[in-house]
Amino acid sequence: MTRGGKIKNVIILNKCADIINMCREFCNGKGFDIANMTADELRSRLETYLAGGERFRLDFFAYANEKIGSMSRGTGGLYTSTMRAVKRYIRREFLDISEINSSFLKGFERFISNEPSQRGGNRNASRSYEPQKKGERAVSLYMSHLRHLHNMAKDDYNNEDMGIIRIPYSPFKVYKVKPTYSTRKRAISIDMIQKIIDFPYERERKGVDWRRLNVAKDCFLLSFALMGMNSADLFYCKKCKNVLVYRRRKTESRRSDFAEMRVKIESVIVRLMEEYADMERMFNFHTHYKDEHALNKAINIGLKEIGKKLGLENLEFYAARHSWATIACSSLVGIDKQTVHEALNHVDEKMKVTDIYIDRDWNNVWNANKKVLALFDWSSIG
Repeated sequence: MTRGGKIKNVIILNKCADIINMCREFCNGKGFDIANMTADELRSRLETYLAGGERFRLDFFAYANEKIGSMSRGTGGLYTSTMRAVKRYIRREFLDISEINSSFLKGFERFISNEPSQRGGNRNASRSYEPQKKGERAVSLYMSHLRHLHNMAKDDYNNEDMGIIRIPYSPFKVYKVKPTYSTRKRAISIDMIQKIIDFPYERERKGVDWRRLNVAKDCFLLSFALMGMNSADLFYCKKCKNVLVYRRRKTESRRSDFAEMRVKIESVIVRLMEEYADMERMFNFHTHYKDEHALNKAINIGLKEIGKKLGLENLEFYAARHSWATIACSSLVGIDKQTVHEALNHVDEKMKVTDIYIDRDWNNVWNANKKVLALFDWSSIG
């Protein structure tokens, strides 16, 4: 063998010795945890270590998109808005999860606090128009969504039992998400609900979207009489008899009971149920509107017109749900808060474990609804 060949062999042997020493160093550093690793897992981690370390990289945007894809449409839309805001903040399409630290979160909070709202007229506002800023509730929700996705990534990629900590950072232990501000109260009075019940139906006439006004009125009353049922559930609810059974789409994906709701159909709204009856679903709204968002938009536009005629500014569809709860708890009806809580399909965090062992008595809820509806004269829609 030539001198050059001997030198080459020495270099190769030295490199092998270095690699062996690095492997030993890695394995010794894992202690007893290495006994729980499979051969393939150990090889994969050694290859990563020899390639320059065990730094884990994860495109947070790609990960978020994957998780959002498994959420319900409504919830996924909220998380999508959050990730779009993050992209506007960093002005690029890639975000490594290691970049998300307390400093990043504080900067993002300042950004969304000062950024104009991306809704409605703000998107096409002229220079003379003063854009409307996001509310405090929006800021709190954005940060909560980001925290949830970050925690999900840690759960998916870390395994503390095996000593695998790919994402060691916990920025939300330093940065605290501000509590979500309560939704503003939108309940309206008993007298105003009676005025909506008595509001005359529009007949076909030129220059008036008479159908939208009628649908808006009827959907408001359906929601109220069905204990605050929202537009998405009105849109998708399956055909039922006597008792309307559905899973509340807003919270279905976040509940172990799939947010199942059961509402007894009272006689006062039978006419409305028949008016919008469908062969496939409970209501025929899906034959007239593209999706639940289009239905909700049409309802709120119509309600604003009805509100103006009744002297009530900014009448909204959600007022039906708020009003039902407020009236049920009032002295006129006297329903206890726990029953109202069940009627709205809310989760009581303090009673979460207890609820697992107790079957819900729907009769309590139905009796509460019957008492609320008995306060009104429904003859104008009968």
